Amino acid sequence: MIRISPYTHANNQIIAVTDMTAEDRQELKDNYHLNNEFLNYAVDPVERARVEYDELIETWLIVYNVPLSATGDAPRVIHPFSLMVRHNQLFVFVTTDTKFIIEDATMLTDRDQTQGVWDSVFSLLYQVTTDFFDYIQQMNEMRVHVEEHLRHDTSSKQIFQLADLSKNQTYFLTGANSNLVAISQLRLLISRRDKLTLDKRSIERLQDIEVEAHQVQEMLELNVDILDKVSNTYNNLLNNNLNNVMKVLTIYSVVLMIPPIIFGFYGMNTFLPLADKNWGWLFTILITIIPSIWIIFKLKRDRFL
Repeated sequence: MIRISPYTHANNQIIAVTDMTAEDRQELKDNYHLNNEFLNYAVDPVERARVEYDELIETWLIVYNVPLSATGDAPRVIHPFSLMVRHNQLFVFVTTDTKFIIEDATMLTDRDQTQGVWDSVFSLLYQVTTDFFDYIQQMNEMRVHVEEHLRHDTSSKQIFQLADLSKNQTYFLTGANSNLVAISQLRLLISRRDKLTLDKRSIERLQDIEVEAHQVQEMLELNVDILDKVSNTYNNLLNNNLNNVMKVLTIYSVVLMIPPIIFGFYGMNTFLPLADKNWGWLFTILITIIPSIWIIFKLKRDRFL
């Protein structure tokens, strides 16, 4: 579906495309002279963040990652959206999951009708980049919550939550790294001044986006490192608990191995000392208890207990 916004006071226009269909693709090619290659990039659900410029159609393509959810309940926590800039027109390609991008772009444009098309692009990229911080905070709170539960109950539920959180943070870090690469590509292309010339304020805005993208990357790297250490700690704790269980079971096995041996001998139809006495059963209990106590004492002395 294509939604065309009215021109702003600066003669700029936003053209929003949600879940592009074959009819939408043909309309974009016929009316706005966009090519198939850029349109394929724009709607690819697994396209990496990138910046390209097609000199033939004088169009810029910006693919950028946007966070969707901090939990593992959502099918995808990171999703790309695409921007195309051609002269004074800004094309925004989104899906049903990322259609809030259109609302953000429209709101930013309505807030200042005098800003240029690239000012709208930078404002939107800045908004999306800073949105990462809110999701990072949510993931930090989730990590603290899981840690508190693991201190009291190391159950499978908490371990799976920790695994989901680790997976989500990896997705976030990958998306943040790709965004930073895209911003660096855009800054490099603009610095050449052969394809696009921006004023000082717009260049400073782009630098602000790059700074924020760096901060997002650093925070996510730190969080991933912390989560890895937490996971390793609880893995060691689980292994230690398993070792303790095996240790106790081994001790029980050694101690309980003695009575069956002695009782087995005295249950045979052969002559054994004191087996014919009425109190012989007391003797068998006694010679069973003494070795058991001696083994327990030795294990305790050797610090196995």
